[in-house]
Amino acid sequence: MEDLDAGFVGSVERGDFIVAGRNFGCGSSREHAPIAIKASGIACVIAHSFARIFFRNAINIGLPVLECEEAAHDTGTGDVLSIELSGGVIENLTRGKTYLAQPFPPFMERLIACGGLVNYVKSGGGA
Repeated sequence: MEDLDAGFVGSVERGDFIVAGRNFGCGSSREHAPIAIKASGIACVIAHSFARIFFRNAINIGLPVLECEEAAHDTGTGDVLSIELSGGVIENLTRGKTYLAQPFPPFMERLIACGGLVNYVKSGGGA
């Protein structure tokens, strides 16, 4: 992320969101990228689209990712967002706009809530 924003690491606060364009995570074939994003405190990544492997790795480690072209296009640096994962609702409180992303199926919501696939399986969520 520092390639795009040299101050990224120092500016992220727990609960922040990343808003990105097309094919976010392209070139990331392992879980390291979503793990680093989650560890930095990012609560959710919203993008126009995701690289498929990144998308699945993010879900597997419990990092919520939402595809929403409109929200990705309309959101600016510093905008305050509110997200309701169960309905896929993204509210841009700064601009007074609401967007709808594809909500996760219930089992994926549980997987994310557990903190990822390993914890989900340990909790018996997959049984």
